[in-house]
Amino acid sequence: MAVVVGTELRRGGGKRPAGSIMSQFAHAAGICTITSSFAFLFALVIGLIR
Repeated sequence: MAVVVGTELRRGGGKRPAGSIMSQFAHAAGICTITSSFAFLFALVIGLIR
C-alpha cells in the first residue's frame, strides 16, 4: 500500500524535485528570521523611547 501511494505521489506531483522544495523552505525560514529580528529590534527601540 505504501509503495502504491509513493508512486502515485511521484506521478501526480513529480514536477518539482525534493531539493527545490527544501531550498524554498530554507529560504522562507531565512526571510522569517530576518523579519522577526527587525520587528524585535523595532519593538525594543519603541519601548526604550517611551
